Amino acid sequence: MSPATKEPFRSENADGRSSLSDYGTGSELLSLCSVAKSFGATKIVDGATLSLRGGRALFLAGPSGVGKSTLLEIAAGLIKPDAGSVRLRGKVSLLFQDDALIPWLTASANVAYVLPPAVPAPEAEKLAEEQLRLFDLDPQIFPSAMSGGMRRRLSLARTLAVKRPILLLDEPFAFLDARWRSVIASLIVARVDDGDGVIVTGHETPSLLAEALGERLDTIAVTRQPISFVFPAD
Repeated sequence: MSPATKEPFRSENADGRSSLSDYGTGSELLSLCSVAKSFGATKIVDGATLSLRGGRALFLAGPSGVGKSTLLEIAAGLIKPDAGSVRLRGKVSLLFQDDALIPWLTASANVAYVLPPAVPAPEAEKLAEEQLRLFDLDPQIFPSAMSGGMRRRLSLARTLAVKRPILLLDEPFAFLDARWRSVIASLIVARVDDGDGVIVTGHETPSLLAEALGERLDTIAVTRQPISFVFPAD
């Protein structure tokens, strides 16, 4: 599935601002209110409410298949909820659980694909190669020639290539060894330090992330369907 196949169902506050400095650390960037979603007879989300502020991170911890990915795609505006509301203040970068890489493009072209159209092609190529250098990836390699870990690093490189104040990361540590988990944890911490709001999913909160963020990280247990919680708790 390529990024081009996903379109947001709305942009509730498309005010043109893409940097958190326009809002201020601590501002509410994303809110879900009593969101519900079913696929056929299966209810995936039922009454989920959350608020994400700048300079904070949420970790949605739970097993595969309970609906964490669906919740993130609702938050990003890619899936329309059956009930409830989604409010975004700023642009979103989303790392899909599946790679969602474009198979016929090189690593460099995959990263350049997400850069703003106004960026000239030579500059986009240079920016993409600089980003790939951080992730130790050959700019000319195609996704089909990559291992699972390399594909995950390319997906992360592409997601992080554009600075947006809302960062949603679905299983960012999957397929990565200890070295790369540490690198990714550091990049997430840096984004929170910059004042961005970050939501991460996974089976359990990585100790590196918990230790580095301390009180700026909250963990929500998402262990069964349908997903239902209120955060912060009333």
